[in-house]
Amino acid sequence: MDIYDFPYIIVESPKKSTVETIEAFYIINKKVNTLQHVNAVAEMNMKIAEQYGLNKEKCCLAALLHDISTVMKPNDMTVYAINNGISLDNSEKKYPFLLHQQISMLFAREIFGVRDIDILSAIECHTTLKSNPNKYDMSLFIADKLSWDQSSRPPFFDMVNTALSISLENACLQYINYIIDNNMILYPHTWFIDAKKYLDKSIRK
Repeated sequence: MDIYDFPYIIVESPKKSTVETIEAFYIINKKVNTLQHVNAVAEMNMKIAEQYGLNKEKCCLAALLHDISTVMKPNDMTVYAINNGISLDNSEKKYPFLLHQQISMLFAREIFGVRDIDILSAIECHTTLKSNPNKYDMSLFIADKLSWDQSSRPPFFDMVNTALSISLENACLQYINYIIDNNMILYPHTWFIDAKKYLDKSIRK
């Protein structure tokens, strides 16, 4: 099963650049608000890239593609995921939209031809993070959270941003602890819990 099995999702011919092709995909599928969000995440992720010596082009592309599968209806995400070999976490069974991080990785690879492991890995865990994350995973995770698509600034912005000046690990753990301590998580994904355990141990060393 591939994206062409869902006729409501429109895939156009490639534009002059990958970025233009991605932007056109959001627009033609009526996801302009999502495009605005991923552009904000890209800007933030490139700032983090500069701060931590990461490849800005990779960080930009990962950010632009991290929500690309939100063009798919949540119930279809379950069908698509199962048919593409994704094992569903209990949280994803209850809230299928959580699958969008892994499905966006598949879209990035299959539709937009992305093969870079750092980019694909970052997209795949941008909502939950995971155990033993690399710097690109953590960078996109934090950029997404600091650029959340709400009208006001996130309540955790200052503390996470301050932690970011220490390390990516500290920023990620600060965010995860805030979400848990304030009961802001509907159903904990296994990767989210694994990320917390890993970061707790890593920072204590």
